[in-house]
Amino acid sequence: MASRKNSSGNRLDVGWQHGIYIDKNSRKVQCKYCQKIISGGIFRFKQHLACTRKDVGPCQQVPENVKQMILGVLVKNLEANEKKKKAHQYSANDDDDEIKEISSKDKGKRVVSGSGSTQTTLNQLLKRILEKKHVDKLQGFSTLVQFHLIV
Repeated sequence: MASRKNSSGNRLDVGWQHGIYIDKNSRKVQCKYCQKIISGGIFRFKQHLACTRKDVGPCQQVPENVKQMILGVLVKNLEANEKKKKAHQYSANDDDDEIKEISSKDKGKRVVSGSGSTQTTLNQLLKRILEKKHVDKLQGFSTLVQFHLIV
């Protein structure tokens, strides 16, 4: 079985250039800049270096170029993961005509379903819901006026 690229025994992950693993079994990494020990593995350690404040305190002594480089790596990995999730989501729902989740960067764009028809955007769906509520409110008001006229 192949080991993961970010495991402590495998030094392919860029984070290992800036940290030292403490114990093979504990997933603890020590920062070369501030000497702080981060629990949670190399992914969490990269959050420390990038100063994202996501589940870990930022490194106060990391050089700006290292911080930007690690942040770029994290963003690239996040985009790749989102792309994989999206591809998996669309392949799993090929025959499904339900409205698919649309990420914030796709908001307002039309999504083409497998059948060739265009799918309703979030803005169009919201507009329909608001129009229906408005019509329902007017019908209720109309009924109330008719009741008062009869009485």
